[in-house]
Amino acid sequence: MSIQKEPLFLKALPVMKQLVDAGYEAYFVGGSVRDMLLHKPISDVDIATSATPHEVKELFPHTVDVGIEHGTVMVIHHKEGYEVTTFRTEEGYEDFRHPDKVTFVRSLEEDLKRRDFTINALAIGIDDQLIDFFDGIGDLERQCIRCVGDANERFNEDALRMFRAVRFVGQLGFQIEEETRHAISLLKMNLSKVAVERMKVEFEKMIQSSYRKEAMELFVETGLYQACPLFDGKDNILLKIAQFSLKEMSVLQAWIVLVDELHLSDKEVTYLLKSWKSSNEQIRDVLMGYRTYCARKEEEWNFFLAYACSYEVACEVEQLLIAQGKSESVRELEGTYQSLPIRSMNDIQLNGHDIIRILQLEKKGPIIGQVLKMVEKLILEQSIQNDTEILEDFVLNHFGNGK
Repeated sequence: MSIQKEPLFLKALPVMKQLVDAGYEAYFVGGSVRDMLLHKPISDVDIATSATPHEVKELFPHTVDVGIEHGTVMVIHHKEGYEVTTFRTEEGYEDFRHPDKVTFVRSLEEDLKRRDFTINALAIGIDDQLIDFFDGIGDLERQCIRCVGDANERFNEDALRMFRAVRFVGQLGFQIEEETRHAISLLKMNLSKVAVERMKVEFEKMIQSSYRKEAMELFVETGLYQACPLFDGKDNILLKIAQFSLKEMSVLQAWIVLVDELHLSDKEVTYLLKSWKSSNEQIRDVLMGYRTYCARKEEEWNFFLAYACSYEVACEVEQLLIAQGKSESVRELEGTYQSLPIRSMNDIQLNGHDIIRILQLEKKGPIIGQVLKMVEKLILEQSIQNDTEILEDFVLNHFGNGK
């Protein structure tokens, strides 16, 4: 095991070395160290140092104050940004997230004491020396998720940590240590005080995880779900997602299955997703996928179904059906999309200006939309060709001369 073998560590090493050469302590900390030890891909690195934010800014010519009040300065090195955070202690968490007081310290151990789980409280120096004050390595070997110190204290500092514990079950396939699990069951309703946006990130990571079934079951067993928007009383529905036959489920697929199991109307789907602070784009895709999923359980692919759903969303819907044995492959879907006569209203060889000209209208009116909708329908059911001359003749014959 060596940080020299990990590209992201190697790229950040000059920043660490400059801190150490200046007489400060500096370590890679947190999830990157954990993932290296688990031989998992590393997505980013965090550096902890004994240098104060002011000392870090004096040492490097290019920095950005991304969270300087909490000790974090982003150091720009070779056009890459690295978050460098001063060792610190924290006190008081009235909002279950932000500390009321942050104190900068020179002790790595004091800094690591405030972290959530032992497997995330590991540090490694430029000499590859691994520092483990809380038996995080032992917990990695035991595949155990355990809070640093007192679990009640850690969860009262940041209630989202409870959700993170369950998400790590899904991500790593580990078990939650008994005292940590008991604290989640005891303090679960504190999660309702956490911003929904933060919960949503954890929930969507959990439902995409390799061990989704185990994580979702724990999510229900601990009662954590009760503190989530509109999930109280939906334990059986959530367990159906846990047990769904598709091994790896996307966020979109999970929401489609959830709203389908709840038998929601479009309005109710929108209300649920807005309660979870979903983007308009996500709401649109879930509604599109949900309608298509319901329709596909009753009928085969056809031009109307394909036209109403984007190809990307349709593929995710079809994977849900394949997983349930209700479809054999995506070949029929692909063939339908390849044969679509039009993919949007813009493909119709006729527009509003043409209709005004053909019908000699003095101004725009509802007749234009009515004509286009009828033409769209006829093209999709293959009753008429999407040809300019043919369409113009149709409009003149059916809507001209006062018809």
